[in-house]
Amino acid sequence: MTYAQSPSQPNAGPPPPSGAANVNLGAYISRAWQLITADLALFVVGYLIVFLILCVPLVNLILAGPLLFGFVRVIQKRYQGQPAEIGDIFQGFQDFSKGLVTILLLFVCGIVVYIPLFIVGLILRIIPILGPIVAGLLMFAAMLCLWAALFFVFKIAALSPVQPVDAIKQSIRFFLANIRPMILLALVTGIIAMAGVVACGVGIFFTMPLALIIAVVAYNEYFLPHAPPEAIR
Repeated sequence: MTYAQSPSQPNAGPPPPSGAANVNLGAYISRAWQLITADLALFVVGYLIVFLILCVPLVNLILAGPLLFGFVRVIQKRYQGQPAEIGDIFQGFQDFSKGLVTILLLFVCGIVVYIPLFIVGLILRIIPILGPIVAGLLMFAAMLCLWAALFFVFKIAALSPVQPVDAIKQSIRFFLANIRPMILLALVTGIIAMAGVVACGVGIFFTMPLALIIAVVAYNEYFLPHAPPEAIR
């Protein structure tokens, strides 16, 4: 299956000379903070619209991909200093099939990993006291690694001509070459995203878009400079 090509993006640099590439979390968070505070209405209201649409049962899985494609591309525009409006979020529907396939593949990846973990967890819970603790830690570690491995999938698919299956492959390869920094990036981004739940859930409309912006900044400043040149073709 082929898809319409996305807007051109910065070219990837040469692969790292050796070992894992360093991740500069502080710089990504700082840049993301500058972006969201400069366009607070754009990102907060934009995410609120996406959230409300995806609250509709059965609609969420179908529209999540295209809407998130559009939101990621809005972030990319502002990152590159280009103008963007809330309505630009709906431009993700121009790649409807690609967005849908991407979100469905990510859903399948999650299910494939979760089912055996769930079974192992049930077995471990037979062991008194220690079993549930080990099961919980195992589930957390596995899901964190999965999130880290698939961290750049949506950004690759939304911001380059790469097809969804290849985006998954590229994200996993990058993770395997940079395991520790990618786990750190995924963990910190996840904590920031969920921090808004503390404020009666309302804060999530700020922290979730902030986390998405951090991810897009990391895509531009971490993934692209250290991925092989063919990674975005």
